Amino acid sequence: MFKRFFGNIWSAAIAVALAALVCGVVLALAIGAAALLGYPPIRLADLWLRGAAGSWYALSSSCADACPLLLTGLAAGVAFRAGVLNIGAQGQFLLGALTAVALTTRMMIFHQPALVIPTALLGGAVAGGLWGLVAQYLERYRSVPVVLSTILLNFVALYLAQAALQGPLQALGTAAAQSPEIAGKYWLPLFVPYTDFHIGIILALVLAVLLWVVQQRSIFGFEARVVGLNPGTARAMKMPVTARQFQIMFISGACAGLGGAIQLLGQVHFMTAHMGNYGYAGIAVALLGRLNPLGIIISSLFFGFLDTGAYRVEESSLALPHNMANVIKALIILVMLVLAGLSLRKSRRADRRVTAPAQESAP
Repeated sequence: MFKRFFGNIWSAAIAVALAALVCGVVLALAIGAAALLGYPPIRLADLWLRGAAGSWYALSSSCADACPLLLTGLAAGVAFRAGVLNIGAQGQFLLGALTAVALTTRMMIFHQPALVIPTALLGGAVAGGLWGLVAQYLERYRSVPVVLSTILLNFVALYLAQAALQGPLQALGTAAAQSPEIAGKYWLPLFVPYTDFHIGIILALVLAVLLWVVQQRSIFGFEARVVGLNPGTARAMKMPVTARQFQIMFISGACAGLGGAIQLLGQVHFMTAHMGNYGYAGIAVALLGRLNPLGIIISSLFFGFLDTGAYRVEESSLALPHNMANVIKALIILVMLVLAGLSLRKSRRADRRVTAPAQESAP
């Protein structure tokens, strides 16, 4: 088990390193061109690296930025691997955060932090999971494609969040659509004092490992993979295809909802309707991690380092736009799609070489 565990980490690391190498070449060419406009490449790279990992505080900030990406990446990866095309992690993320706000500011059943914090995290996860089930229900019983319904439900969740933040969850004394700041005693405890490394990061990492174990070492994980690869074969093997699809969608939505709750309690501490496009970015993270929870850990950290370093460069005298990090992400996605296409083409050729002799020898 441990050999396979570290083998998966190694293969994911190679995939990320290869993508980063190719994108680094492209970025080096872009920086070389930018040098003519006043962006010295050596200083730019130095600022980016020091901003992402030049100190314990920078390193913790990179991990904190990676945390919501890890959870939305898990949401996409778990669903895609089982053939459930959940594009609605953004809406599930928002509803998870919204539920956590309600449970910590308006609907507190308990007042002890040891009870409020787990209740808010669990509530956020359940809210995201139930929102995912809406899309799965529409596909199963109303023939609405889950890709379409999840995209549209993202907008429904956004407007629902705006309505709540301008209504019962709005902070007093402001006309802006935002919640009050959560009381400090309900913030997630810091795992490393005087940094941004909160306990939610550890929780997300543990969840990723657990999902990998379930996928690789359980009957449920095996059936989910078979359902994703070929639902017809799964039905022929008497697997509960519909039940597995609903369960996978709930788990996927719960990961995204938990991401929203952790981001709220661990990082921002109040909510607006625009909490970042973590749900959409999570799809890129999942693709880079090749839908493997261990690979998603590495790819989310990579993206977190890109974002944190980009902010450092933007705040420096160079003032390079932060969108440069988004350019690199787009390049990485393109590289991974090309590599995946080449790998698929190679595997198909190998399959043809194996099956061709058998067909020729058949009577």
